[in-house]
Order: sequence, then C-alpha cells, then structure tokens
Amino acid sequence: MMIPRLASFGLPSLGHRVAAALAAVGLAAGVATPAVAVPEVPATGSVAGEARSGEVLDWTGMGPHVAPTDNVVASMAAQAKYTNPSPINTNVECTPAPGENPVIFIHGMSANFYQTYASFAPYIAAQGKCVYGMNYGAFNGAEGTEGSSLAGSIPGADALAPLDSSLAEVTEQIERVKKNTGATEVDLVGYSEGGTLAAAYTKNVGGKGVGTVVTLAGVLRGTSMLGLSTVVNGLNNAGSSVDSVIDKVVGPGARDLLEHSEFMVGLREGGIEVPGVRYVAISTLFDEAATPLSHSQFSGGDHRNIVLQEGCVQDRSDHLGITFSPRAYALTANALGRNVEVPCTAMAGPLPVGASAVGSTQLSS
Repeated sequence: MMIPRLASFGLPSLGHRVAAALAAVGLAAGVATPAVAVPEVPATGSVAGEARSGEVLDWTGMGPHVAPTDNVVASMAAQAKYTNPSPINTNVECTPAPGENPVIFIHGMSANFYQTYASFAPYIAAQGKCVYGMNYGAFNGAEGTEGSSLAGSIPGADALAPLDSSLAEVTEQIERVKKNTGATEVDLVGYSEGGTLAAAYTKNVGGKGVGTVVTLAGVLRGTSMLGLSTVVNGLNNAGSSVDSVIDKVVGPGARDLLEHSEFMVGLREGGIEVPGVRYVAISTLFDEAATPLSHSQFSGGDHRNIVLQEGCVQDRSDHLGITFSPRAYALTANALGRNVEVPCTAMAGPLPVGASAVGSTQLSS
C-alpha cells in the first residue's frame, strides 16, 4: 500500500516526514508477510469448554465469520469484502471450561480484529478457549467518531482515535463480554496499541476482573519510533504544529503512542503493572515500531518477558509479522494456560528496514 500523498493538505515539509513515518508503520500492513501454514481449526460445533455455535453473537456488534488467512495482505483483502468480519470460532456462544476465562483480543493501530488476528484468534479458540474481539477507535468522520484523518478514511483502518476514547471503547467491550458471558474475570491479548490498552485498562481497574495480560509487540512505555518521538517532542516544544499534521494524516492515536505523549507519561507513572495479574510480553528484536525493546516489555509484578528469537533465530518476524508467527501463537497459548509445543518457523517480517537491521546484529546466523 502506498502512503497517501500529503501535499494536498498544505502541511509543512518536516511535518510531512513525521506523519509519513508514522503512516508507514500504521499503513504498511499492505506489504506481504511470508506465507505460513494456517492452523487447523474446527469450523463449528463443540470446541471450547461447553457448547459453541457458529453464529456471531449480536451483542458483539461484529460481522460474519471469515476463513483464516496466513499473511497481512490476504487478511486485508478478505476483510475488505465484509463489514466488521470476525475470525472463525470467535464471538460465538461459548462457556469457558471450569477455572478458565474468556479471552479478549485487542487489535493494533490502523487495523481491526480480523486483519490482525485472522489465524491467531482461531488458533487460540482451537485450544479450547472462548475468544472474543471487536473493532474500536474509528477515525473516519462517521457518526459517533471524534474526527477523521487521511488514514482513517481507509476501510478497516481503525484504532486511530485518541487513546483515551479508544480505551473507553475497549472498557465497554470488556464489560460487555463479562455481562453476556457471566464471567467475573477475563484474559486480555493485545497487539501493539492493543497491548497499550490492555495494560491501561488493567491498571485503571486495579487488576480487578483480569487474570492474564499477554502483549504482542505491545507499546507499553510509549515508542521512541527509532528517535521520531524525540523529534516530535522537540518540534512541539518549539511551537510547531506537528501534532495537527499527525492528526490530519494518521490520527491522534498515533501521537498518543509516542513515549513523550501525555497518555504514555500517565501510563508509566507509578508503574504499569498491578498486583494480582499475570503479565506476559512477547516481543521481537526486529520491531521497527515499538522501540526500544524494553518499551515492549514489563518490569514489575508477576511478569515474564519473551523475545521471539530466543531459541529460534529463524523467526525474524517484525512488528507487522508477529501476529502471523506460529511461534507467537504457541507462546500465547501457553501464557493462557496451555502446554503446547512451541515451533520454530522461519519468518521474515514485511519491512526490511529500521530496527530489523539493529535486531539482526544481535543474532547469530
């Protein structure tokens, strides 16, 4: 996917570069990831805990089931044919096995539930979990949204609204799952911005009603974006209108993810983690969006940080590729209480730039 031309907005040239860099990460999902085997998942019937039907529940507000895909390009093409599609075996009637929680998937910036988790969510459902996920953070000027941006006008490019409003949406969705399933506790899986919101929600409620938080390339302390955050902060301090440029081209959610943003400063204050919750961060050395590595990892409480390349240098998934990594699937399943074999599958992320070069110097061939 080409990054949209910015000249028509009449924006400063430096603002162009800043917004284009952010857009490159948010919109580069149009670059192919290597094909991997789509996990085998039952189409309908009894899968997790008790009875499960194949119908998407009305209260989720989501659309029909769409078959798994094995890369970002395929998932984008598939989701474009439907309104708010759901990965198969998600958002359905399901009773968790005794002692287990429903799992709620939270997608990342400029994406949606299906595009991010087309194969991932069905894999977790096939492990006997009740899986739910919704879309949030639309910034396309439609009724009920807070504004619009160039990126937000692309169908399926959600999670671009201010993080405060996206967090409010995600909070409502989590409470809706609890209400309609009768669950008192849920587990959260968040990718990129979804990791931010999973951690923020859990902190806001003091951990009440949350069992495990799993993040995938999660932006937990704000991203430096390979130094871009410092540039943006400096320009803002100098009176530049760079924030408005980002808002018009990408969306306020993009700047809220930067490490100097008010949202991220607030999330870091007093620590991210809260007692009583188990945290697992899955990161990659080839992440060009959630940088540096430590900003995608937990540091307090009951936590475990996993780097995808530990024990598998062949998996070079980057920020966009991690949600299509079979290794990440299995690591997440085990973080949620399963005991499956963790494969080592050769993967290469779609963007051969940025932190990918940094990561490769830390690995043996």
